[in-house]
Amino acid sequence: MNYFQPKPISNFNATIDIPGSKSITNRALILSALSGKTITLKNILLSDDTQYMIKALRSLGNKIEYNESSKILKIIGNKNPKYDNIDLYIGNAGTAMRFLSSYLATGTGTATLHGNSRMNERPIKDLADSLTQLGVKVEYLNKFGYPPIRITSSGVWATSVKIDGSKSSQYISSILMAAPNFKNPIDISFIGKVVSKPYIHMTLTMMKDFGASFTLKENSINIVPKEYNLSEYLIEGDMSSASYFLAMSLISNSTITLNNFFKNSIQGDSKFLDVLLKMGLTILDFKEYSITVKGTSSYKGIQLSMNDIPDVAQTLAAVALFATTPTKVWDVENMRIKETDRISALKNEISKINGDFIEFKDGFLINPKPLEMYQGDFLETYDDHRMAMSLSLIGLKVPNIKVLDPSCVSKTFPNFFEEFNKIYRED
Repeated sequence: MNYFQPKPISNFNATIDIPGSKSITNRALILSALSGKTITLKNILLSDDTQYMIKALRSLGNKIEYNESSKILKIIGNKNPKYDNIDLYIGNAGTAMRFLSSYLATGTGTATLHGNSRMNERPIKDLADSLTQLGVKVEYLNKFGYPPIRITSSGVWATSVKIDGSKSSQYISSILMAAPNFKNPIDISFIGKVVSKPYIHMTLTMMKDFGASFTLKENSINIVPKEYNLSEYLIEGDMSSASYFLAMSLISNSTITLNNFFKNSIQGDSKFLDVLLKMGLTILDFKEYSITVKGTSSYKGIQLSMNDIPDVAQTLAAVALFATTPTKVWDVENMRIKETDRISALKNEISKINGDFIEFKDGFLINPKPLEMYQGDFLETYDDHRMAMSLSLIGLKVPNIKVLDPSCVSKTFPNFFEEFNKIYRED
């Protein structure tokens, strides 16, 4: 049986290296492809999700070279690609499925996008509906509203489109990034309660850095056709990945320095630092590309909407188990359509250790217990990288926690457990 068993520990000092951002890497790859130019991407993340994206882009005529030691990738983009009955497999990489759909729309041909069994359970109808409005033909090859899908396009000539962002902001980001390569100026309107808004802001920031021109309105964006024009781009450290070590510091009352942590991050998950600061974490030092934080021996729970930062809700769940007061999270119903139903999965695993987890449709409530009331157990990870990384934090306090299938972290943070084990080696 393959598992990772963390050991309880406290009051340590460690230095952790955070990988490049998955979200930014995949956006940068798509933007580079759309540019049609030669672009150098620095500090990229090479993980399952980004490798699926790279493989697909190569299949679509983009020339890509990667230097593993320097983490530098050179891409010669293929603007408005032409493709003929091409088949693209993207595993369970949600960003690849969604971003590639709109990239295909800017080109000419027919392509099939498909993934693993879980990807086929993750809805894509809202994006497909918007692509249909743009004049792109989208066919469901199995279940209506879900991958696999077949896309047929001859470019986009439409001047307006509506997007429902209530399930995923990636639908919006997908069309936004492709829009400068459409044939006409276009008004992109948002309908429904848009989730994870900081990811949309991140997309727009990157588009502007790459040279796009757009006008922001209250519930829409107007984008004019314009070539992306950039030669080099630096990718930030991943703030979702950093969340586990920020939480580790608080839980274990320890001092941790995180390298590749950008002070002026464009990532929404950087807000998780503010959440932990309210709970009792302390910043000892904050430089442009690193931060040092210190935990505390006792901290209170917190109650908040995590609609803007749902990917770190699991991290907070682990922190909440050891607080002195309850923690309540709401506005994160889209956690249910991620790599797994993350709310139900958290309930299953926290219940195994005798935790008090109350499940809501759009969130959860955790009532902490005295440490001695928790018990060790084998914890399932559901082939979900964030389940594995967040559940491992429980073992900092509770003996005999065994996190199953730890290799699933390769989706976004391949060497997570190597970095985790640094806490047992440093003084």
